Amino acid sequence: MPRISKKVLAKLFYRLEKSYAAGIDLHTALRRETEQGSADFRVTMQSLADRVGRGDSLSESIAALGDAFPPLVRAVITAGERGGRLEESFSRLSQHYTNLVQFQRNLLARMAWPLFELFMAIGVVGLMILILGYVLESAGFPAIDWFGLKLSVFGNFVLYWVIMLGLLSLVGVLIVGSIWGWFGEWPMRIARRIPLLGKTIECLALSRFAWTLSVAENAGMRPQDSTELALDATQNFYFTNQVETVRQSLDERKSIHDSLAATKIFPKDFLMYVSNGELAGELAETMDRVSKDLQEQAEHNLKTITTIGFVATFLFTAVVIGAAVIILFQKVYIEQIQNLSKF
Repeated sequence: MPRISKKVLAKLFYRLEKSYAAGIDLHTALRRETEQGSADFRVTMQSLADRVGRGDSLSESIAALGDAFPPLVRAVITAGERGGRLEESFSRLSQHYTNLVQFQRNLLARMAWPLFELFMAIGVVGLMILILGYVLESAGFPAIDWFGLKLSVFGNFVLYWVIMLGLLSLVGVLIVGSIWGWFGEWPMRIARRIPLLGKTIECLALSRFAWTLSVAENAGMRPQDSTELALDATQNFYFTNQVETVRQSLDERKSIHDSLAATKIFPKDFLMYVSNGELAGELAETMDRVSKDLQEQAEHNLKTITTIGFVATFLFTAVVIGAAVIILFQKVYIEQIQNLSKF
């Protein structure tokens, strides 16, 4: 089934949270969802409601639908059911996807104009290559050899767009591939070294890890199962790839703190909170507080990133336009003057 969008997920879990708080049973709440939204959404909700109506748990029903729901939803719902905190799971997911949609909207709003200028600059340079080439040829002057390959005017124009589209496609592949884990851990390793961005990504992942671990601990799950669920909830390949390492350490009867420390990817301050929580017998409560603190820090960082992204995109656009003007001046004025001096 098609994956449900983040915007729809935010509204869905908000409605489920309110229905659950009002005492409406889950099956009835899901049946109501089959009466609204797109055709694909109604079909997905119908399948979900039918499975819950047959006695399957919500987490089992979501898992049976394949990729319709993100892995984070399945992990958080599973932890909520086992911990008897399903309403809180709905609230947490609603808040998460609402914040994510708002962040994406703010980021696009801030970057829309600089990106428009960038694409316009790329388009103008392409037209200049084409127009100036034909103008010079019609005036009896040799056409500008932009790439030094002795191509025709149209050939230079086509090659320019091949290069531009290739670069844009490469950027798109890198972004999408990093999100979907095509390149393994190395994008996260690089991102973690970038000031602010790396810390924000880490805070978001650790916030989800801490909250899920808190819920799983309250549910009385085995450490092996609770940590695996928490690692899956991070939605970050840098952390999810450590499941076997953590499980093996826990099978050797080591503490959660020592097992997480063995991966060498968790920050020291986070591990300190885990250690304190275990020693005090209040790991669930400690992780719940840490999760909220990390979420607040991540939200603050995201606002800063949107501002930096706007400024960076604007400056990059200005550099591209400036470079294009300099190149055009050199090709159109200086080189043509030199060519004329040869006659």
